[in-house]
Amino acid sequence: MMPSGMKRSAVVALVFSSSLLAGYSYTATPRVVPLVREYETVSLKSVSLIVTNAEKDSVEHDILTEKKEQSGFRANRRDWSKKLVEALARELARRGAQVRSDAPVTLGLALPEITFSQAKELYQFKSKVTVTSSTGWSKVYEGIAGSSRYGVGSMVTEADRLAGQTLAEAIKTMLGDAEFIELLRNGSHP
Repeated sequence: MMPSGMKRSAVVALVFSSSLLAGYSYTATPRVVPLVREYETVSLKSVSLIVTNAEKDSVEHDILTEKKEQSGFRANRRDWSKKLVEALARELARRGAQVRSDAPVTLGLALPEITFSQAKELYQFKSKVTVTSSTGWSKVYEGIAGSSRYGVGSMVTEADRLAGQTLAEAIKTMLGDAEFIELLRNGSHP
């Protein structure tokens, strides 16, 4: 029997927190990266490029908090980066770009950092994405996604959902960056 006034979501949060204290860890995997609805009017029809996975680290690492403490989550950055490559290629193609293996410009994506934070009301993943171009250009983008810790039904499902949403947010940041769009438009011609 649940104590009076205690919501189901609070119990889930309590159980999750207890399992973290007991040493349980879960490998968060971005199974679905949502479509980016912003910047859909950006035309990339003259762009031809290939998007590759530049992340070499395929070992599962602990996802630390911003204070470098254990979060109870793990991640394979190479797997996250692979999902990011697929999602960015999809978004560029949706905006008219030709994403093909014989393109004159290559974009390489890597995820040097993934962190987790847990505030009083919020669970949040943050990822840093390094984008490098075969033309010598490089920039770091950030994706942040969070949800109310009281609305979480299954922390395992929520971790995977937040992982995908974090990558979508990084892509949204790229598509909203005039410098990135200029690189695509001007740097993709031989």
